[in-house]
Amino acid sequence: MSYHRVTVFNVGDARRTGALQELAMDRFACQGIEEYSMDEAEVDALLGVRSYSGGDLPMDVLNEVDQAMHNGPCHFKFFFGDADLTKAQSFLETVKSSFLCEAQLETFGDQDWNAEWKKHYHPIEVEGGIVILPEWEPVKNFQNNTVVRIHPGMGFGTGSHETTFLCLKHFLKLTKNLLGVDEVLDYGSGSGILGLAALIVKPEWKADMVDIDPEAHRNCQQNMELNSITQDRVRLLLLDKRPEIQTYPIVFANILQNILHEERDYLIERTRPDGFLILSGLLAVQLAETREYYLGTSQVEVACEEVLRDWCCLVLRRKP
Repeated sequence: MSYHRVTVFNVGDARRTGALQELAMDRFACQGIEEYSMDEAEVDALLGVRSYSGGDLPMDVLNEVDQAMHNGPCHFKFFFGDADLTKAQSFLETVKSSFLCEAQLETFGDQDWNAEWKKHYHPIEVEGGIVILPEWEPVKNFQNNTVVRIHPGMGFGTGSHETTFLCLKHFLKLTKNLLGVDEVLDYGSGSGILGLAALIVKPEWKADMVDIDPEAHRNCQQNMELNSITQDRVRLLLLDKRPEIQTYPIVFANILQNILHEERDYLIERTRPDGFLILSGLLAVQLAETREYYLGTSQVEVACEEVLRDWCCLVLRRKP
C-alpha cells in the first residue's frame, strides 16, 4: 500500500513544534508523526573520517552526536494514508505559508503501511514497574512488569510517550501510600491509557473516562478488551454526561493547554479536597503560565512538577 510523507525542516522552538503537530493531527488528520534532528547523511558529515562501518561507537563519539542532535534543528515527518493525498498537499502548502518552513511531499508505494506506522510506537517503561506495550510487542520481554496493552489508535496523540510516562510515574508515587482511594477520573481520556493503567495497577478501582470524541471511546473500548477490563469497572462518558461526574481523589487531565485553562475551575471542582489533579499535555515552555493560572484560584497547591524533553507534568493538590 502506498502512503504520502510531508517532511518539514528546521521547525524551530518547542512552541512552534507543538503548534505544527496539533495542526497536522487536528486539521489535516495526519496518521503518524516522526521527529528527528539528524539523518544518516548528517551524522556521517559530522563524524567525517571517524565514521564507523561496524561495531560499537566509542562513548565520546556517541556523546558528541547526542549533543549535536540536542542543539541542532528539529525536523518532522508527517505520514498520510494512500487516499489522503489532497490532505497532504494542503498541509504542505499551509506549512510553507504559515510556518515559513522548507517542506517537501513524497509518495511511497508498495510498502507495508501498517509496518511503517508501527515503527513510531514503542514500549513506554515507567519507573515503578508499569510498561505500556503496543499490542504487537511480545510480552515475554517484560515479564517482571505490570503490562498495559494498547492499540494506539486516533486517541493516542502527540507527545503521548513523554506525557504518559510522566502522568503514570507521578500516579504511582502518589498512590503508593494513599489510603481510601477507589476511583479515578481520566478527563480527555483519548485511548484511555491512563485510566486503564490505574485499573490494572489497582484491581479494586473503577474509572470514569471522559472525552469529546466517540472515536476515542471506541479506541478505549479496544484497549479495555486487550487488557481484560470488564465493563462494570469503566464508564465511557461524552461531555453531555458532565452533570453525572462527581469528585475523585485522583484526576488525570492529559490534554492541550488551552483546554486545561478553559476547564480549570471544572477540573478543580472534580478533585476531592486533599485529592490530586495530574495535569499534562503541556509543553515545557507552558509550565510556568499554567502553574500561575491554576494557583490563581487559591484552591490548589503544587505537589510536584517535572519536565521531560519538550513536555512536562504538573501535579496539584486540592486544599482541604
